[in-house]
Amino acid sequence: MTTQKQEYKEQIGAVQLTLIPSDKYKSNKIVFKFRAPLDRATSTKRALLAALLETNTKKYPTQTAFRKELASLYGANFYTSVDKKGDEHVLTAVLDMVDGQFVPDGDGLLGQAFTLLQEILFQPNVTDGAFHEATVAREKENLAQRLESVYDDKIRYANKRLTEIMFANENFKYGAAGVLEDIPAITGADLFAYYQQLLAEDTIDLFICGDVAKKDVIAHVKALPFTDRAYRPIEAPAPVHPIEVNTVKENQPINQGKLVLGYRTNILFGDDAYVPLQLANGLLGGFSNSKIFINVREKASLAYYAHSRLDSFQGFMLISAGIDEKNYEQALAIIEEQVTAMQAGDFSEEEFAQTKAMLTNQLLEANDQAQGLIELAYNNTLKQANLDLPNWLKRISEVTKEEVVKAAASFELDTIYFLSKGADSNAETKL
Repeated sequence: MTTQKQEYKEQIGAVQLTLIPSDKYKSNKIVFKFRAPLDRATSTKRALLAALLETNTKKYPTQTAFRKELASLYGANFYTSVDKKGDEHVLTAVLDMVDGQFVPDGDGLLGQAFTLLQEILFQPNVTDGAFHEATVAREKENLAQRLESVYDDKIRYANKRLTEIMFANENFKYGAAGVLEDIPAITGADLFAYYQQLLAEDTIDLFICGDVAKKDVIAHVKALPFTDRAYRPIEAPAPVHPIEVNTVKENQPINQGKLVLGYRTNILFGDDAYVPLQLANGLLGGFSNSKIFINVREKASLAYYAHSRLDSFQGFMLISAGIDEKNYEQALAIIEEQVTAMQAGDFSEEEFAQTKAMLTNQLLEANDQAQGLIELAYNNTLKQANLDLPNWLKRISEVTKEEVVKAAASFELDTIYFLSKGADSNAETKL
């Protein structure tokens, strides 16, 4: 029988440990979250460090040796990523490993995993105060290629430009993967110097999900040689209410125009209005039954794609559509009509019930895996909220139409961005 027990949370030195006990999985997931303020001066270094950590160590100086050691732990997997939560930059390091009770001589497997994690985090491939030169050169090239690839994916590019324009005066404008132009100047010595700062100053969360007992974990966490520090809570972004709408049009030799609208909501994860906002977004453009999808794409045949999504840590909504350039004015008008209709409560009980069901299924699917449970636990930790899965599902079922309409009233259009092959290059107007 699968059981989900109560989470256990404890501050152990520099590390805030959250244990998510479950016998649903045959594997255990150990996840470190290193968090610092999002800033251009450090974002590219953090992205490179994430790549370096999953490549090799001092003891295992090649990818082959590193992967061989992981394989010896019954096929364990280690990987990293970078992300942003509002104005916070998060470096995530994940070790996936089989539960020791399912393999021969598995009693010591958890200890072996923490031994390897200590090697990865505290004994990187460094010589004379600098990360291994060839590895750094390779990862700089790989990161540059990933950042350059955004320009080839015009949907991602348009979303990126909307974010840069809309948040021009906020650090949120920087991407989690860093800045392409900053890569060449970064050296192995720069990276190691900053890595020492990261280890000493970052706010650290550790999540362990699996059939693991508290008594088997605590000693391993206490043995991690982090220097003590206070746990730094995040600050909510200040509410922003745009006075006027900023419209920016840019041109590239493309076949399909990309229309992106940025709305301020000033509603964040864990707020009372957050779940009603999710349902408002679902009705507007989040699902295949939504107003934007049906009216812009299906009925008017104006868009190749059309949808909306929320950012729950920065308090904004993004609406994106792929359209023919000649349909710009009509598509924009219909999208704005759908927002107005949502704010007027123009949706049926059947649409409301269907959206509740779709959001419920989406949440159940996202949290069916250990990583989903960990990300949800992290969001609750950051916002000091109590929106775990049972509470979230209960809240969805209880949300009223009036709450959704009130949440939709928070939509304030801030920025319109249109990428097309037109002649008015970089034209900028105020509405």
